[in-house]
Amino acid sequence: MTAQAFRQRLEQLRAAPAYGNYERVRDWVLGIRSAAAAADETQPSDYWTEELAGFEYMLDASPLIVDKLKHQSYHLTGLRVYDYRSHKDRAEEQLRAKLAALRGLVDVDLFVPEPYELGGFGFEEDGGLFTVDTLKYFEALIALEKGGVLGPLREGGERRLVWEIGGGWGGFAYQLKTVCPNVTYVIVDLPEVLLFSATYLMSTFPDARAVLHGEGGAGVDDWLGADFVFIPHTALSAMTPPRIDLTVNMVSFQEMTSGQVATYVEHAHEIGCPYLYSLNRERSAYNPQIDNVHEIVARRFEPREIEVLPVSYVHMLDSKPKKPPKPGKPRAEKPPKANDYRHVLGSRRAGP
Repeated sequence: MTAQAFRQRLEQLRAAPAYGNYERVRDWVLGIRSAAAAADETQPSDYWTEELAGFEYMLDASPLIVDKLKHQSYHLTGLRVYDYRSHKDRAEEQLRAKLAALRGLVDVDLFVPEPYELGGFGFEEDGGLFTVDTLKYFEALIALEKGGVLGPLREGGERRLVWEIGGGWGGFAYQLKTVCPNVTYVIVDLPEVLLFSATYLMSTFPDARAVLHGEGGAGVDDWLGADFVFIPHTALSAMTPPRIDLTVNMVSFQEMTSGQVATYVEHAHEIGCPYLYSLNRERSAYNPQIDNVHEIVARRFEPREIEVLPVSYVHMLDSKPKKPPKPGKPRAEKPPKANDYRHVLGSRRAGP
């Protein structure tokens, strides 16, 4: 590529809708970061403080980086493009086996492949892509279906509202909004992480109405008229929609402090949310600032664990091929890990 052709491509990407979405979200994030820094009680855990420092460069991303936004999401997921290259035959075989097993668990087809836009990567399936993350979100949809919660969201009729605490790069929001289009999807997250999810969802749903709370000094004036609402964690008190049908947290309660998780759980209870779904360990091995995620959830929501697969989302069905036992020596079966990821659906407890 010549220098002139490169400059032309750069300008085309700069003029593309995705980069315009990024600039809008970036300017909004910069405006709310100062408020986040001033509020001691909303400071992220030590774990997340270190994580956020790793992608500060996203506040000054070039059009080339935004065009490959999913490549940068390894900061949030640990997934890298290299792990899905064409020569990764063993990994593809394992993921396809798990996909097939998941598809056999429910009668309705809930699998939503990831799009190619914004640097989407993975193995190809159903006109799109899938990764470990895709299957994690697929598992979550199955758990919600088995728990009797997804059906009312999916079947249309009355407009519903789903609140995700910590939306990451927007992957679960993309899947649930695809399966349940008549839903307002609200994400409350750290401002720097909203830079990923808001840009991604606004770009992959170009016709959607997206609201950035506080943009231009305005709040949310029509919750059920929006497709996506993005709220910084420092403005949790603004999370006051006329209804909320489901609260979701995946793999981030375990990385917060006990006080922060309790605050979110209390808020979901106070605003009358009937269900809280959690896919977490009891706590991250690297986070000493929390004791037990699901004990905190259980203070306000009666928990029920939902079985999906015999292995958690981070493991394949045959992650470690077993060696045949020595002659005359029976195989010792290992008990499941006590602190593994669990699909937990909590029903709101009565009372104030």
